[in-house]
Amino acid sequence: MILTLLLFAVGVGVLIGGAWILVGGGTRVAAVLGVPAVVVGLTVVAFGTSAPELFVSLVGALRGNSGIALGNVIGSNVANLGLILGLAALLQPVKVEAALRRREVPLMLAVSMVFAAMVWDGELSRLDAGVLTVGFVVFLEWTRRGAARGLAEVPVPELDIDPAHKARELVRGAGLVLLGVVGLAGGGRLIVVNAVEIAGQLGASETLIGLTLVAVGTSLPELATTVVAAARKQDDLALGNIVGSNIFNILAVAGPVGLVRPLVQEAGHGRLQLACMVAVAGLLYVMVAPARGDVGRRHGALLLAVYAAVMVIWTAWP
Repeated sequence: MILTLLLFAVGVGVLIGGAWILVGGGTRVAAVLGVPAVVVGLTVVAFGTSAPELFVSLVGALRGNSGIALGNVIGSNVANLGLILGLAALLQPVKVEAALRRREVPLMLAVSMVFAAMVWDGELSRLDAGVLTVGFVVFLEWTRRGAARGLAEVPVPELDIDPAHKARELVRGAGLVLLGVVGLAGGGRLIVVNAVEIAGQLGASETLIGLTLVAVGTSLPELATTVVAAARKQDDLALGNIVGSNIFNILAVAGPVGLVRPLVQEAGHGRLQLACMVAVAGLLYVMVAPARGDVGRRHGALLLAVYAAVMVIWTAWP
């Protein structure tokens, strides 16, 4: 068991390292090519922060471990709101921008409800996955247009590179992207293989391991980003990172992975897990819906308490 846990931890480390390398390499390529910063944020960085969930779920689906794939998406969304945002709000109350309150938070709740309805019968079919994937493309375009309207001048990343060395920098950036993808794939495989082993040794279901251990492991990048942003009082980044990640997990992770192979929940309390995910998303909506509704320390404590309660429920009734 100790060796299995150690290998699982190594997998998480490799996975997170791969995501950071991928973002760094992609950002460098974009800078050399003169791609606007808003495009980099909506593509490279957005994909990088959701890449751990994507690769773990994809490896799980390809290996026939659908419980880990679905559990990872559901568990990560609950961990993002209950654990990560709760900790961030305890550290520093998070002010909610009007745009997030009007657009992204209601959208996150709506996407969560649609996803729950799709999986309510215990399966995410290819048709359902196709709808989610199309929704992801629409969301990207909607976000891009909203960002473009809010920018009087679109900044371009500056990188001091001699034109003669651009080819070399492009190769370096592409190499980092490739290395990041390899790290994500390798880390994802280590996590899935050892998560299945842990489930077997504990007599727990793969879905439960996906909901808890795997979900928290793949949410560590969001944890670091959100806590640091809250400490620096970058409220838009703190909450935006969480809300955007939850939307991406459903549309950009469950969608494409379900197209590769339909995802089937293990027998158990799948509907209870989906209901918990929607309930936590609804709780955040209620918190921020009032005018100037911020996520204060009392809200943070409540989110952490709800997260702890959900973990007890999932563990007692997997």
